[in-house]
Amino acid sequence: MADFATALRSRLINDAAVTAVVGSKVHWGIVPQGTALPYVRLQTISDPRPAHLQGYESARVTRVQCDCFAASYGAARGLAEKVIAAVAVPATVGSIQFGFVKAEGPRDLGEDTPNGFIHRASLDLLVEHA
Repeated sequence: MADFATALRSRLINDAAVTAVVGSKVHWGIVPQGTALPYVRLQTISDPRPAHLQGYESARVTRVQCDCFAASYGAARGLAEKVIAAVAVPATVGSIQFGFVKAEGPRDLGEDTPNGFIHRASLDLLVEHA
């Protein structure tokens, strides 16, 4: 495993508290239609690549939007807190070294659907990694 996206998803689905709520329903980008609540959707918002005179540095900070969807406000917020706890401690997954992860949020969002209101707690995760 050598890519950031796979390693970050692995951190979440290998965390007992997150898995107890969503199982393996952590998706990058598009969530498969019909996916049952609750689940997590990840999207890269920015991925600046620091450079110096000899090229790019290996360490950088990627901003990932992490949306936690659930049937209730409390469940969405609780899932967001579990995600923060899962990535709070530096770790190495495959060849990716994760440093500090700063969490901004969660923001209270959601949407009306034909099946009722879906609650969404949205986090910005600023993930240090190399």
